[in-house]
Amino acid sequence: MTNLKQALSLGFTGALAIFIASYFSLPPWVIFIAWVSYHLFGTNLKTAFTILIQQFSGILIGMFIQYTGIWFSAFIGEFGFPLAVFIAMIGIFYISKMKRLNTVPAYFLGLITWFSSGFEITVLSLFILVISLIIGYAIASLDTFLHQKLAVKK
Repeated sequence: MTNLKQALSLGFTGALAIFIASYFSLPPWVIFIAWVSYHLFGTNLKTAFTILIQQFSGILIGMFIQYTGIWFSAFIGEFGFPLAVFIAMIGIFYISKMKRLNTVPAYFLGLITWFSSGFEITVLSLFILVISLIIGYAIASLDTFLHQKLAVKK
Protein backbone atom coordinates (compact mmCIF):
# COMPACT_ATOMS: atom_id res chain seq x y z
CA MET A 1 0.00 0.00 0.00
CA THR A 2 2.91 2.35 0.72
CA ASN A 3 4.17 1.99 -2.87
CA LEU A 4 0.76 2.89 -4.24
CA LYS A 5 0.59 5.97 -2.01
CA GLN A 6 4.07 7.04 -3.08
CA ALA A 7 3.21 6.45 -6.75
CA LEU A 8 0.07 8.56 -6.35
CA SER A 9 2.13 11.25 -4.62
CA LEU A 10 4.60 11.30 -7.52
CA GLY A 11 1.71 11.48 -9.98
CA PHE A 12 0.16 14.32 -8.00
CA THR A 13 3.34 16.39 -7.83
CA GLY A 14 4.06 15.79 -11.53
CA ALA A 15 0.53 16.87 -12.42
CA LEU A 16 0.91 19.89 -10.13
CA ALA A 17 4.11 20.86 -11.94
CA ILE A 18 2.39 20.71 -15.32
CA PHE A 19 -0.67 22.58 -14.05
CA ILE A 20 1.48 25.42 -12.66
CA ALA A 21 3.57 25.57 -15.85
CA SER A 22 0.44 25.69 -17.99
CA TYR A 23 -1.44 28.16 -15.80
CA PHE A 24 1.46 30.63 -15.63
CA SER A 25 2.81 29.96 -19.16
CA LEU A 26 6.13 28.64 -17.84
CA PRO A 27 8.33 26.13 -19.66
CA PRO A 28 7.59 22.77 -17.98
CA TRP A 29 10.93 21.28 -19.01
CA VAL A 30 12.72 23.89 -16.85
CA ILE A 31 10.63 22.81 -13.86
CA PHE A 32 11.65 19.21 -14.51
CA ILE A 33 15.34 20.17 -14.90
CA ALA A 34 15.13 21.68 -11.40
CA TRP A 35 13.33 18.58 -10.12
CA VAL A 36 16.08 16.32 -11.46
CA SER A 37 18.75 18.66 -10.07
CA TYR A 38 17.19 18.48 -6.63
CA HIS A 39 17.49 14.69 -6.66
CA LEU A 40 20.90 14.52 -8.35
CA PHE A 41 22.72 16.94 -6.09
CA GLY A 42 21.16 16.21 -2.71
CA THR A 43 17.65 16.46 -1.39
CA ASN A 44 17.97 19.19 1.19
CA LEU A 45 17.19 22.89 1.01
CA LYS A 46 20.75 24.09 1.64
CA THR A 47 22.15 22.05 -1.26
CA ALA A 48 19.18 22.93 -3.46
CA PHE A 49 19.76 26.64 -2.87
CA THR A 50 23.47 26.31 -3.70
CA ILE A 51 22.72 24.41 -6.91
CA LEU A 52 20.00 26.91 -7.83
CA ILE A 53 22.51 29.75 -7.48
CA GLN A 54 24.93 27.91 -9.77
CA GLN A 55 22.19 27.21 -12.33
CA PHE A 56 21.18 30.87 -12.19
CA SER A 57 24.83 31.75 -12.78
CA GLY A 58 24.87 29.31 -15.71
CA ILE A 59 21.87 31.10 -17.22
CA LEU A 60 23.65 34.45 -16.80
CA ILE A 61 26.80 32.98 -18.36
CA GLY A 62 24.67 31.71 -21.26
CA MET A 63 23.28 35.21 -21.75
CA PHE A 64 26.85 36.55 -21.64
CA ILE A 65 27.94 34.01 -24.27
CA GLN A 66 25.02 34.92 -26.52
CA TYR A 67 25.63 38.66 -26.19
CA THR A 68 29.41 38.57 -26.53
CA GLY A 69 29.25 35.92 -29.24
CA ILE A 70 27.13 38.23 -31.38
CA TRP A 71 29.46 41.15 -30.62
CA PHE A 72 32.64 39.16 -31.36
CA SER A 73 31.10 37.77 -34.54
CA ALA A 74 30.74 41.30 -35.89
CA PHE A 75 34.55 41.56 -35.79
CA ILE A 76 35.89 38.04 -36.32
CA GLY A 77 33.03 36.24 -38.06
CA GLU A 78 32.34 32.60 -37.31
CA PHE A 79 34.92 32.49 -34.53
CA GLY A 80 32.92 34.95 -32.40
CA PHE A 81 30.80 32.39 -30.57
CA PRO A 82 33.64 29.93 -29.97
CA LEU A 83 35.68 32.80 -28.49
CA ALA A 84 32.76 33.77 -26.23
CA VAL A 85 32.42 30.13 -25.07
CA PHE A 86 36.19 29.88 -24.53
CA ILE A 87 36.16 32.95 -22.28
CA ALA A 88 33.06 31.79 -20.39
CA MET A 89 34.48 28.30 -19.76
CA ILE A 90 37.61 29.83 -18.26
CA GLY A 91 35.34 31.84 -15.97
CA ILE A 92 33.37 28.75 -14.95
CA PHE A 93 36.62 26.95 -14.16
CA TYR A 94 37.72 29.68 -11.77
CA ILE A 95 34.30 30.25 -10.23
CA SER A 96 34.02 26.52 -9.51
CA LYS A 97 37.12 26.76 -7.32
CA MET A 98 35.05 28.59 -4.70
CA LYS A 99 34.02 26.36 -1.81
CA ARG A 100 30.22 26.54 -2.18
CA LEU A 101 30.10 27.14 -5.94
CA ASN A 102 32.05 24.08 -7.06
CA THR A 103 29.44 21.95 -8.87
CA VAL A 104 30.38 22.37 -12.52
CA PRO A 105 27.42 20.32 -13.87
CA ALA A 106 25.04 22.83 -12.26
CA TYR A 107 26.55 25.64 -14.35
CA PHE A 108 26.10 23.51 -17.46
CA LEU A 109 22.48 22.81 -16.55
CA GLY A 110 22.03 26.58 -16.39
CA LEU A 111 23.68 26.93 -19.81
CA ILE A 112 21.42 24.19 -21.18
CA THR A 113 18.40 25.94 -19.69
CA TRP A 114 19.34 29.23 -21.34
CA PHE A 115 20.26 27.95 -24.78
CA SER A 116 17.32 25.53 -24.91
CA SER A 117 14.87 28.30 -24.09
CA GLY A 118 15.50 30.19 -27.33
CA PHE A 119 14.65 33.37 -25.43
CA GLU A 120 15.93 36.82 -26.23
CA ILE A 121 18.20 38.45 -23.68
CA THR A 122 15.70 40.27 -21.46
CA VAL A 123 14.99 40.58 -17.77
CA LEU A 124 11.62 38.90 -18.37
CA SER A 125 13.34 35.87 -19.92
CA LEU A 126 15.63 35.59 -16.92
CA PHE A 127 12.67 35.96 -14.56
CA ILE A 128 10.66 33.23 -16.32
CA LEU A 129 13.56 30.77 -16.18
CA VAL A 130 14.46 31.48 -12.55
CA ILE A 131 10.84 31.28 -11.38
CA SER A 132 10.50 27.97 -13.25
CA LEU A 133 13.62 26.63 -11.54
CA ILE A 134 12.39 27.74 -8.11
CA ILE A 135 9.00 26.10 -8.69
CA GLY A 136 10.75 22.92 -9.83
CA TYR A 137 12.86 22.80 -6.68
CA ALA A 138 9.79 23.47 -4.52
CA ILE A 139 7.79 20.70 -6.17
CA ALA A 140 10.71 18.27 -5.90
CA SER A 141 11.00 19.16 -2.23
CA LEU A 142 7.27 18.63 -1.75
CA ASP A 143 7.50 15.27 -3.51
CA THR A 144 10.40 14.18 -1.29
CA PHE A 145 8.52 15.31 1.82
CA LEU A 146 5.40 13.37 0.78
CA HIS A 147 7.42 10.24 -0.02
CA GLN A 148 9.09 10.34 3.39
CA LYS A 149 5.80 10.85 5.21
CA LEU A 150 4.08 8.08 3.26
CA ALA A 151 6.98 5.66 3.80
CA VAL A 152 6.70 6.05 7.58
CA LYS A 153 2.96 5.38 7.74
CA LYS A 154 1.91 1.76 7.33
